[in-house]
Amino acid sequence: MNRRLFLSRFLYSAAFSGLLPLTNIANLSAKSPGRVVVIGGGWGGLSAAKTIKLLSPEVEVVIIEKEKVFRSCPISNWVIGQIKTMEDITFSYETLQKRYDIKFIHDIASYVDIEKKIVKTEGTILNYDKLVLSPGIELDYSSIENWRPDYSDIFPAAWKAGRETQLLANKIKNMRNGGVVAVSIPLSPYRCPPGPYERISLIASYIKNNKPGSKLIVLDANQKIVSKGKLFKKAWDNMYKDIIEYRPDSKVVKINPNEHILSTDFDDVKCDVANLIPPQKAPKLLRETGLIKEKEIWASVNAYDFSSSIAEDVFIVGDSTSQISVGRVPKSGYVANSMGKVCGLAIVAELYGIKKFPPSMINTCFSLVSSEEGISVSAVYHYDEKLKKIAVVEGASGVSPESSDIVKDNAWDWAKAIWDDMLT
Repeated sequence: MNRRLFLSRFLYSAAFSGLLPLTNIANLSAKSPGRVVVIGGGWGGLSAAKTIKLLSPEVEVVIIEKEKVFRSCPISNWVIGQIKTMEDITFSYETLQKRYDIKFIHDIASYVDIEKKIVKTEGTILNYDKLVLSPGIELDYSSIENWRPDYSDIFPAAWKAGRETQLLANKIKNMRNGGVVAVSIPLSPYRCPPGPYERISLIASYIKNNKPGSKLIVLDANQKIVSKGKLFKKAWDNMYKDIIEYRPDSKVVKINPNEHILSTDFDDVKCDVANLIPPQKAPKLLRETGLIKEKEIWASVNAYDFSSSIAEDVFIVGDSTSQISVGRVPKSGYVANSMGKVCGLAIVAELYGIKKFPPSMINTCFSLVSSEEGISVSAVYHYDEKLKKIAVVEGASGVSPESSDIVKDNAWDWAKAIWDDMLT
């Protein structure tokens, strides 16, 4: 058998048969592996970094991440709903660093030169052979009149797990009885399509049991609930009919911080607690590096391996990628994790000059509709050779038939398993 073919088949078999931790591709080839720099220590970046080191420990992997701990966006709604604490979703990078010899630079990547293959932070200049960008999203307040950055304490988005998550949780907990909560939802696409609706459900569940007489007004810029719509609507009708007031086609266009008012083209909504989730786009670093096409707001990639469609030796994974190029996959933590694995495999294949194989991915998304019950949606994806995009495998997708406590338990089990997959 041709040696390269053997290597490629071995890599493919190892990756998808559960033998990944036992595969050391560096022992099978004398070619120098090089350095991979990963920008972003979240779901996509960690997955890519660990996959590379599992396959080839000889590859130098450096992660640039400003935060010194990992905070999980999935499950952060449970903190806002008073079910879990920030400590429950916060983890150290230490095990990943020590076990796989992954270097961390806790700084902000401020500049990338794709011609010279250099990344700069405030204190470091790094050369790379391959670059992985997993920077997440940038919140875009440009369409909201009167917005200033310091208003985030009044109108927290809490769309990146951290300080604002705890701030919003505290505001909900300390709200007066008979108070009004307002939650705004941007036009799709945005990070975690069912996320706002889960958050609404959990806030409604909490105020139903702890804040008598309170209301929750939903200002959704979309025409309808964009994910698991029937299941969320059924749960809201059954549990929160007198609490949740859902208003579609209600994009927030203006704020009044002094009066705690969110304004749409139709109404002014005065509230005690406001959760303003703005539109989103790929972060500034990608635009400044020239990795986003003109008049687009997300990064275009080759769906086969998530390499940039603009620059060589650059890979982009996670929420900042464009559905126009990738296909209709959601911007979710699980998808970012799957993208990271595909990207990691592709990078090792390129470093060792072996064949890449078509990607296969999975996404499961759990959403709680109360403190006790949840719903879910799952899909298996493959690379569609005709479309040149990621597409759902026919017959391999579906939603839970109804909400249940079993789905809630499954959600927590899934979270613990995938955190373990990324961080240990």
